[in-house]
Amino acid sequence: MVDTLIQEKVLRQIDEHEVVAFTQEMVRFESQNGNEGPIARWLADRLAQAGMEVQLTDVHRGRLNVVGVLPGREAGIGLLFHGHTDTVPFLNMKDPLSGEVADGCIWGRGACDQKGGLAASIMAVQAIARAGVPLRKGVAVAAVVDEESEHRGSYALVEQGIQADGAIVTEPSGLRLVLACKGTAPIRITFHGRIAHGATPWLGVNAIEKAAKAVLALGELPLRTADLPGLGSMRGSINVGLIRGGTAYNNVAHECSIFLDRRTVPGETQSTCLAEIRQLLDRLAAEDPQFRATLEVDRPDWEWEPIKRRGLNPAVTPPDAAVAQALMRAHRAVVGEPVALGYTDGYLDMDFLVNDLGIPTANYGPGDLALAHTDQERLDVGELLTATRVYALAALEMCL
Repeated sequence: MVDTLIQEKVLRQIDEHEVVAFTQEMVRFESQNGNEGPIARWLADRLAQAGMEVQLTDVHRGRLNVVGVLPGREAGIGLLFHGHTDTVPFLNMKDPLSGEVADGCIWGRGACDQKGGLAASIMAVQAIARAGVPLRKGVAVAAVVDEESEHRGSYALVEQGIQADGAIVTEPSGLRLVLACKGTAPIRITFHGRIAHGATPWLGVNAIEKAAKAVLALGELPLRTADLPGLGSMRGSINVGLIRGGTAYNNVAHECSIFLDRRTVPGETQSTCLAEIRQLLDRLAAEDPQFRATLEVDRPDWEWEPIKRRGLNPAVTPPDAAVAQALMRAHRAVVGEPVALGYTDGYLDMDFLVNDLGIPTANYGPGDLALAHTDQERLDVGELLTATRVYALAALEMCL
């Protein structure tokens, strides 16, 4: 346990107005996926001002990962904070770069997903540096690119071989302690028919009709459930999110593609999902000689082959892991009550940290995930400040 006087010394260095203003500055950067360079260079300067040793890595065509380390007297990193600088497009959000504070919230694209969590982690490390607390091991912040698409930023961390005793993904969790996430297998099935005039459909083979058969069959697939001790039961899912097919309303469609979002649970992989769906398609082909379909890993926004080969996998950290325990104690110290434990049905880059780097990783962050990607995206200021304090205390426990 960390001495209470040290905790209080660090918490006194957290300036609420500064935390809010820093988050507002981040939101005002336009950093839609693909344009992370400007905010990365700005963050690098701010991390250096906070006393951190900073490394900038060009991940892809000027898209920069930023890693800052506040070193300890021993080699190694005790705790790594992980966040991403890219956002989804503005879509129909009004004034997406305002960073305005209204109704107790910071408004703007990325406020919730997830510049708020990243800002809180940086402000927490800055507070430790300002307090002059001598750390045994370093505390680090990684601000990565491309989380919203091909995950090149986290992939680069793996190639770099970064190591830490524990990590916190700062994605919005509503200040819940999330210790597991589902994977996602993006799958495209293309159905092949034969074109003909719409007035004589019996002369063709309608690929859209074959796709309809498959969609109904996919809805009947038995999906695996995984029991996660202390966290509950996690069930896989399948969503048919996109369909493309045909050439004209009065033509028989000779080709049709459907895109699936297959969410996976521990014990499943991208390969097992492909095999499961291939078996279903083979059964339909055995029943219908005109049924032909091909299967591949694909997503409309994916072009990068390494991520297609790797896939996005489920990840689990046990509740007794040191980083989970540190967050439990820090949350109780700041909030005054136990933290809620659980998992997310979504995907988190904790996958790369847990599965590729072997770093026990938890997700704990400010913000309501239901507001992410919407035209109402905003971040509760109270949650932002709570997360900053919790991060500071968790870092002290992991690094002293």
